[in-house]
Amino acid sequence: MREIILYTTQHCSLCDAAFDMLLSLPEARACSLTTLDIATDEILMDQFGERIPVVAIGDAQLDAPFDAPTLQRWLKNKISC
Repeated sequence: MREIILYTTQHCSLCDAAFDMLLSLPEARACSLTTLDIATDEILMDQFGERIPVVAIGDAQLDAPFDAPTLQRWLKNKISC
């Protein structure tokens, strides 16, 4: 099973929207979804602080801002769950 990682943090409306989009897209349903709060790790803060939410599969990353159609196209190109 492929893993989708959502880099996020608390009180982030874009992050909440990205999470909701991932839950609603059929392309993501057969994958495991892990959320990582970047505020809990200084390295993650340095790497993702200006870009969240970030969706990652392996080395591929999709930075905000994105909408549902963009996320869906990106997922279709990155996963074959």
